[in-house]
Amino acid sequence: MRRFVVALAAAALLVLVWVAGPALSAAPFVPRAVDFEQGLDLAGAGAAARGARTYISPVMRAPKRFDLVGLTWRSPVHAGARIRVRDPDGHWSRWTAMGDKHGGRGGSEPVWAGGAEAYQLRLERVPRGLRAHFVNTTGTASAGDRAKMAVRRAAHRVAVALAGAPAQAQAAGATPAIVRREAWGADQCPPRSDPSYGEVQTGFVHHTVSANSYAPEDSAAMVLAICRFHRNANGWSDIGYNFLVDRYGRTFEGRAGGIEEPVVGAQTQGYNGVSTGIANIGTFSSVAQTPQAVHATAELLAWKLSLHAVPVSGPVTVISAGGGGNRTPAGRPATFQRISGHRDANTTECPGRVLYGQLEEIRARAAALAPRFTGGLTLQAVDRTLHYPQAAQLRGRLTAADGAPLGAAAISLQLAGPSGFFTSRQPTTSADGGWSAVLPTSYSSTLRAVARRPDGSVVTSRQLRVGVAPRISVRAARRVGAGRGFTVSGSVRPRRARLVLELQRRSSGGMRTVARMPVKVRSGRYAVRLRLPRAALHRLRVVFKADARNSFGSSARRYVRAVRGR
Repeated sequence: MRRFVVALAAAALLVLVWVAGPALSAAPFVPRAVDFEQGLDLAGAGAAARGARTYISPVMRAPKRFDLVGLTWRSPVHAGARIRVRDPDGHWSRWTAMGDKHGGRGGSEPVWAGGAEAYQLRLERVPRGLRAHFVNTTGTASAGDRAKMAVRRAAHRVAVALAGAPAQAQAAGATPAIVRREAWGADQCPPRSDPSYGEVQTGFVHHTVSANSYAPEDSAAMVLAICRFHRNANGWSDIGYNFLVDRYGRTFEGRAGGIEEPVVGAQTQGYNGVSTGIANIGTFSSVAQTPQAVHATAELLAWKLSLHAVPVSGPVTVISAGGGGNRTPAGRPATFQRISGHRDANTTECPGRVLYGQLEEIRARAAALAPRFTGGLTLQAVDRTLHYPQAAQLRGRLTAADGAPLGAAAISLQLAGPSGFFTSRQPTTSADGGWSAVLPTSYSSTLRAVARRPDGSVVTSRQLRVGVAPRISVRAARRVGAGRGFTVSGSVRPRRARLVLELQRRSSGGMRTVARMPVKVRSGRYAVRLRLPRAALHRLRVVFKADARNSFGSSARRYVRAVRGR
């Protein structure tokens, strides 16, 4: 009997470990998400409720409990869909407008249901091929899943209690606290392709058409559910939004590619390549966003726009890329505020009437939170004209508002890229406030230094341009026959596509330019055939004309004497 009891206990322990194993860690526990669909044949169902074009479906029970639901259809029509959901206790939600998905047609935006089991639709028009796509991200889809989740949540609470409260990590400098992808379960929503990068000229504010009465622990599941719907139902590569903000003021990383990078999302048709998109989790057509979320949205936009070296206020004009839901045809200029609502660019009600009215407050808060680029930090270069691969020798000094030196302070040495400034080096100031850094260079760069004082103010230096000239070598015979061909060759680093060969000939008045000819470069090397028709002393050099990436560069001068005969 004792052996039987021991064996039974061991078996029970194995089952417990198998069920609770994923939660036996203090790390954030994310249940396994599931997607499922249901075909809807509503052609003859429902009764006209409000006019001949409005239909109410019968109450439909989903195949499993669902946390999020959206509609897809084949025909290119506007359905005007609204939905209400019923929880397991029989309570119905309010009717919620679903809205057309980004792109205008072929489906709705997803709506958070939070563990519902039935739903009802109200449609202005019943489209063909109508299907409901469900996502469950809380591990409650079936009775078996719910039993497993009860054990796993209990095990996770024990693991968290034993480990103690985790430290709240926040990025250094002005970066706001952001919940990264791994913390909300993005491994269950991997991108289909590598991220694309554009630029950030403006920020668009959205809402997710979700319930507003969710708990703090629901937010991560909501983000994962939206990602799964965007990826699996819409067929997008990844979640459409760059960032999401919940009603408690927490910011979540959205589309993969890096929070500091100009990641191209799928959030504002025609302008994804020149903007960043921040979605507020909830529906704000008749309800205001919370003060915490308004502050978080403003803080995020102040940081993100400043990071890419654009102001947070005022107008900006960009070129529309077009699209069916775009208010501006492709190729035409469109002017927005630096912080705008989704409806400013596309034919949509997003971000809801009330949140749209809160944009002025968000703009004002962002302007107050944006880094104060005041004096107190200097940046100098020992030599502002460099020759590749010469490194830039940089130095400066940081002082407090009263002029006192600030020691042991981190300096962010930033370079201007195609999408804004990014940090390259982080030297630390000495006791007298001085700092120095060595920066390897390949191309000309615009630099600035940024620091945060102990009082929280952010200071920046004046921008500094450091020019880098390419290194060009040249080889040619010193003595050639007049009228005979010979080769001039060499290399250029960094590689450039085209150089210019300048040729001069001695005459009675000194050296006179007789030819300038383009030289093609392949894999960093060039070779060109020349013929000197006259017997005389010639001087040649190969030059690179300055562009946005390099300063003017020149090879050493090469003297070649053309003679008669051999």
